Amino acid sequence: MSAAPIPWKHIRNVLVLFSPLWGGAAVLFGLFGLSYSLFSNDVWSAKQPLVIRDEATGSVDRLGRFASQNELKAAQETILEMAKNPEVVAAALRQIGPDKRSHADDWPSVKTIETVADQCVNLVAPQGSEFGSSEVIYLSVKAKKPDRAVAFCGALFDNLTEQLRKVRRVRADSIIVELTHARDLARQNLDEALTMIQEIEVKSGIDLGELRNLNDTISGDGTSRRTLETTTSDRQAAELALSKLEAFHQLLVDGASDPQKLLISGDELMSSQPSLQRLKEGLIDAQLETSKLAGNHTVLNPKRRVAMAVEEEIKRRLQQEAAAVVRGMQPELKLARDRVNRLRQQEADLTKKLAHLAEIRATYAKLDAQLKNRTEQFAAAEAALAEARASRSAALSTNLIAELGPPQVGDSPISMSGTMLTAGSTTAGLMFGLGIVFLIAPGPSGKTYGRRWSDYLGGRRASDHSSGSEAGGGQSFPNDRRAKPRT
Repeated sequence: MSAAPIPWKHIRNVLVLFSPLWGGAAVLFGLFGLSYSLFSNDVWSAKQPLVIRDEATGSVDRLGRFASQNELKAAQETILEMAKNPEVVAAALRQIGPDKRSHADDWPSVKTIETVADQCVNLVAPQGSEFGSSEVIYLSVKAKKPDRAVAFCGALFDNLTEQLRKVRRVRADSIIVELTHARDLARQNLDEALTMIQEIEVKSGIDLGELRNLNDTISGDGTSRRTLETTTSDRQAAELALSKLEAFHQLLVDGASDPQKLLISGDELMSSQPSLQRLKEGLIDAQLETSKLAGNHTVLNPKRRVAMAVEEEIKRRLQQEAAAVVRGMQPELKLARDRVNRLRQQEADLTKKLAHLAEIRATYAKLDAQLKNRTEQFAAAEAALAEARASRSAALSTNLIAELGPPQVGDSPISMSGTMLTAGSTTAGLMFGLGIVFLIAPGPSGKTYGRRWSDYLGGRRASDHSSGSEAGGGQSFPNDRRAKPRT
């Protein structure tokens, strides 16, 4: 079965009986709140709107805007950490100076710096948003007076920008050291490639242009290759001409001893010697005339004898002419042979040269590609180093955060007023006292030992034992008229 409800009369009696307890608690807590409000100072808040941008160096295409929301959020969180940095807070406090209650000798103390950094400095996003959603942020500070809050906000902003410059400078110095090492290493690699390719070029000598031409052209048809083809063609033509000249020379040598052999030679060989060609034709005509007369006359016939004499004279003249031509052909033969030898030697030299170039072409091409690659790496390292130096130079003179207006302080302090603090303390004391009352007070069915509330805590008094025993241990409430008087 459920318990019976507590009667309102019992609650009233308990409240009346224990009124000194809960009333005293309320008054005591109220006095505490009033004392704290009298001796505590109001807290004022000042805010300064700021806008943040990314570094323009290396991001000209974005014109100082962040590439992503994560980068913007990271930058704003970095600024928050710098704003709470003890060095920044200490410098700002030293700039505005101590208040009247602080000692100027040890201002600011380590405890003061830590307290101000943790409780009085903050970086917040615009209302209703979070970091990363907007480039506008607010630098918020707290102080005991409005003018001190405004001064502290301005001093903190100045030292914050100075600290951010320092961070950028330190980061740029670290990057410059790393990029300088990378640049030096790229230059060392480039020098090694230059040394190796220089050795090959020195060994190539006059063939350097041909080597570069073979390396640059896709087909590999360089000047030496074309010269070799021309030389080979000239050599073949010279050998053919020499063969013809030697054949004609041999024919003339044979014809000098036997003119009859000249008659069987072609006109192509004899075309270069018009006199021999004419004598050959005359000999043929004389032989035809002799043969014609031999058919009609005897050997003793004067006409036949004249024809035979003419034929012999032409043969003799032909032999003499052939011998003269043979002697005259010697220089020409020598020149033709020398030309053929020279062309063969030139062809051999070009073939050897191309073979040598073919041997070193692969190595030279590899070194040339390596040289181009290392040159590009060195140029990239130089560009990165120049960019880092420009960033360091900009870090000493520019700010990544800019103020959109002066610090602004509210019309009223953000701390709780003295009246509200006293009223809240009194209410808390009342609730505390009522809680104690209902914790120690008995229920409606509990035993009572007297008319005072202290009897509920200490038990029955000695004077109440007799009356209690006479009453048979009955229950009674304070101020109950039905309770028996004591004897």
